[in-house]
Amino acid sequence: MNRPLRKKLSYTLSVVIGFGLFGAIVYYVGWRSILAQLQELGGIGIVAVMGNVFLTTISLLLGWWVILRSYGVRLPIRHIIGARMSGFAVSYLTPSLYFGGEPVRGLMAAEHANAPMTRIFATIVVERFLGGLSLVMFILIGGFYAVVSPDINTIEKRVIVIGVAFVVFWIIIGLVNFVGNFKWISRIIRLLKYPFRRWHNGIERAAAKVAETEDEIYDAFSRHWKGTLLAFLIQMVANFLVYMRPQVFFYFSTHQTFDFAQLSLIFTLNIMISFFLWITPGGLGTGEAASIGIFALVGVGRAEAVAFSLMFKFVELLLVGVGLFYLFNRGISRLFGVFKRRGRQH
Repeated sequence: MNRPLRKKLSYTLSVVIGFGLFGAIVYYVGWRSILAQLQELGGIGIVAVMGNVFLTTISLLLGWWVILRSYGVRLPIRHIIGARMSGFAVSYLTPSLYFGGEPVRGLMAAEHANAPMTRIFATIVVERFLGGLSLVMFILIGGFYAVVSPDINTIEKRVIVIGVAFVVFWIIIGLVNFVGNFKWISRIIRLLKYPFRRWHNGIERAAAKVAETEDEIYDAFSRHWKGTLLAFLIQMVANFLVYMRPQVFFYFSTHQTFDFAQLSLIFTLNIMISFFLWITPGGLGTGEAASIGIFALVGVGRAEAVAFSLMFKFVELLLVGVGLFYLFNRGISRLFGVFKRRGRQH
C-alpha cells in the first residue's frame, strides 16, 4: 500500500472512530440532557464562552506578532491573522500523529514577508515553544494537586506523574538546546547520513537548513530577548484564559465555582489528554470521553461535562471555519509554489 493511500485510510479511520465514539457518548449520556445543560448556559453565558475563546485567540495572535516584530519581520496584520488561523484550522482537524498546521502557517506568512524562510519558521518554533514553556507552571501545579487528591487512585496518579514528567522533560531539553544553541536537532539529522548514505546530500542540505533555523531561534533568547519575554507573558495570559474555561462555563450554566486546586487539576488533565489522545479530528469523541472522567473528579455530572466540551468545541470550530476559508481562498497550490520558490532563493 502506497504512503498517500495509507494516510487517507488512517485519517478516514480516525474520523470513523471519532464519530463512533461521539455517538456512543451521546447515546450513553442522553442528548436531551446535554441539550438541557447547553440551554442552562443562557445568552450571557454563551457570550462569555465566545469571549474567552476569542480573547485566547487574540492573545496568541498578539504573541506571534510580537515575535515577528522582534525579528524585524513586517507583515500586515490581516496576513498574520490569516496565516495563524489557517495553521490553527489544519492543526485542529489533524490527529496528533500527523505534522499539523505549522508548515501551512509558515508558507502563508512567507508569501508576504521579505525574510528568509528559516526566519519565518524560527518565529513559529519560538512561539510554540514559549506556549509549551508557559504550560509548565500550570501543569506542575495541577500535577501536584493530582498527586495529593484522594479522588484519584494510585495507578492514575502514576500515569499523571509520568505524563507530566514526560512533557516537562522535553520542554527543559528544548530550552537548554535553544538557549545554549547546541543544535542537537541538526546534529541528529546529520547522523542519519551514515545509515542512509544513498540520501547523503539531501540529508546534509536538510541539516544545514535546520541549523540555520536553530541559529535564528537562538537569536530569540539572545538578541531579541525583550520581545521573547513579552511574548512569553502574553502566552501566559492565553493559557490562563484556557485555565479559566471551566469556571466561565459552569458559573453561568450551573452556578458552580471551583477553587484553585480543582481548576489546576482540570487544566493539567485536559492538557495531558490533548497531548496523548488527540487521535481524531478536533478531538471528537475522545475529548468528550475525557471530560466525563476529568469532571467527575470535581463533582460535575456526565451531561454537564459533555456540554462543556461541545460548547467550546463549537466556538473553536467557528474559528476553524475562518481559517479554512482563508486557506482555500489563498489557494493551497500557491503555498507550495512559495515553498519551491523560496527554496531556490535560499
